[in-house]
Amino acid sequence: MHQILLVDDEPYVVDDLSISIPWAEMGFGQVHKAYSGYEALELLQRYPIDIVVTDINMPELSGTELIAAIRSRWKHIRVVMLTGYAEFEYARKAIEEQASAYLLKPIAGDQLIAVIGKLQEKLRSDWEAWSSHQRTMQTFREHLPILRDRLLGELLQGRKLPRPLLQERLSQFDLPLSTDQPVCLAVVRPEEFFRRQDMHSMLLFEYAIINIAQELFQDRFLIWSCKDVHDYLVFLLQPRDDLEHGGNPGNEVAQAAYQLQNHVSTLMGGGLSVVTTGWGDFPDQVYTLYQSAISTIRQHIGSETGIYLDTTDNSSSQPVEILQPLYEPPLFFHMFEANNWQGIEDKLNAIVTDLAHSPERSLEHIHEARLHLESAFYYFAHKNNKMLSEIVGNPLLEQAPFQTPDMLREWAMEVIVLLREHFESERRNSRTVLIRKVHEYINRNLHYVSLQAIADHIQMHPVYLSKMYKLETGKRISDYISQVKMEKAAYLLIHTPLKIYEVSSELGYSNAHYFIKLFKEYAGMTPHEYRDRAL
Repeated sequence: MHQILLVDDEPYVVDDLSISIPWAEMGFGQVHKAYSGYEALELLQRYPIDIVVTDINMPELSGTELIAAIRSRWKHIRVVMLTGYAEFEYARKAIEEQASAYLLKPIAGDQLIAVIGKLQEKLRSDWEAWSSHQRTMQTFREHLPILRDRLLGELLQGRKLPRPLLQERLSQFDLPLSTDQPVCLAVVRPEEFFRRQDMHSMLLFEYAIINIAQELFQDRFLIWSCKDVHDYLVFLLQPRDDLEHGGNPGNEVAQAAYQLQNHVSTLMGGGLSVVTTGWGDFPDQVYTLYQSAISTIRQHIGSETGIYLDTTDNSSSQPVEILQPLYEPPLFFHMFEANNWQGIEDKLNAIVTDLAHSPERSLEHIHEARLHLESAFYYFAHKNNKMLSEIVGNPLLEQAPFQTPDMLREWAMEVIVLLREHFESERRNSRTVLIRKVHEYINRNLHYVSLQAIADHIQMHPVYLSKMYKLETGKRISDYISQVKMEKAAYLLIHTPLKIYEVSSELGYSNAHYFIKLFKEYAGMTPHEYRDRAL
């Protein structure tokens, strides 16, 4: 319940207000009284007061001064200022700027009740908004580890984010990293002991490993961690101060990695293999650093356990470049599922540009891109219960290997256009069939037809049905029903001896006068006039 403070240097005003207004019925649990501004300040410090009603003209501490003190210390409190006609012009500006409301003396009880009621409603709405915000922020904080994990996982998989947007996300997720500073990665692979654990135990072990790693790295590095698609733990490290860039990641990283292996083995009885990378720009080279770490685990560690490697120590041979745009999210498979045709074309152009302008690309990379595209084409067709060859034809699928990126693009766009035309045509045809079913149902059930009945008949949600019908026909279903009813009414009036009220009943109208009104709007004349003119 709310609490209110009544302030006036004339005691009878305060006492009268305290007993003449039904405060308890209005939801006030306590009514406080003060006979000066200074006494009011003392009460405000002792009680959680929500609303203050104060006179403007008081000795020692005026009402405007009291309001200024309230605004500086208790911003949530609402203030109603009382003023006489003589002080009104003097107080107008202060009232408008500081008070929530003002009333002229003498005060009418019902007027004060109305003003206080509005302020109570404002307090309730403010509290609801605040509590809703608090609940939202609490939920956000609870999910913060998942959000951080997901964002780093997306960067590891090649997602591109503009630096300003990423910096904003880092700030939102309370990650003090900077996109202007380099990073390196430490990729941790839990060994056999951990892989034998059940899911619950493994989550606890992973939590413990992350905590140990943070203890070891945090003095020299800012840390951001996640679990990747291989069930490895990945730590992105950024120096807290100037650390020599390039080449070996430094003794600090290597030493912490060795200590991590030893601590986990001693405390948990399980082994780890750890791979650290060189330094790279953040975020542009995160994907490249991550791929080099995964490649090192695959090529140089394999099934061995308890190994520590630095990727910069295994770079004697020239690595084969990865066709990165092909595997950056969103993938072709996902964009086909979403019917994102523009996105598909943009991604294809990015791949062709990479193939054409990178000197490391070979015919094998072109073949890789073709196989990936073909897989996406087959997937999309089969998921829609179609054979790809029936849509695009075998000759297009059986073309010889391409020699240039432009030939790849020309072939892929031809297939993409055919797929799009086929499925959009099929979608239009299916909607045409659906519209026909709607019309048939309406024509058979004019005596009693409704949107819900139509939706139930064709097994579709009424809201979606209504939107789809409007999209396809440009009309509302109700407009079509009215049109058909009026056309049927015109036929019955001319070709049957049914009376007007019988025609109305035949079409489902319980009120003949309402039917006559609708028919006149449709035909420009009443049913009687329409029938007489036709005879």
